[in-house]
Amino acid sequence: MDAPPPPSLGAALAQTLLTLAAVCALAWWALRWVARRGVGRSPAGVITVVDRVALDPRRSLFVVRVAGKALLLGGSDGGLALLSELDPAALIPPEPAAKDAAS
Repeated sequence: MDAPPPPSLGAALAQTLLTLAAVCALAWWALRWVARRGVGRSPAGVITVVDRVALDPRRSLFVVRVAGKALLLGGSDGGLALLSELDPAALIPPEPAAKDAAS
């Protein structure tokens, strides 16, 4: 019995590219599905990011509501730091139209 001839370089390249495309499509679909299901979000809405301002590509300020408190957090490559506790009543809720446009 003779062994089948090895596939040509072109056929092997085409098979590799098709497999890579299939894996990328599957990963894209899985990420979209997970995002729609809300994975990674607070289930009861206990933690809400009210606003975020980028100071530069590596530093941002966040206003976060958690457990009835409003916190100003600073974020950088080094992590998050609590900068101040704010008055929750002084925060203006975002307009629904602006929130929907951002989605």
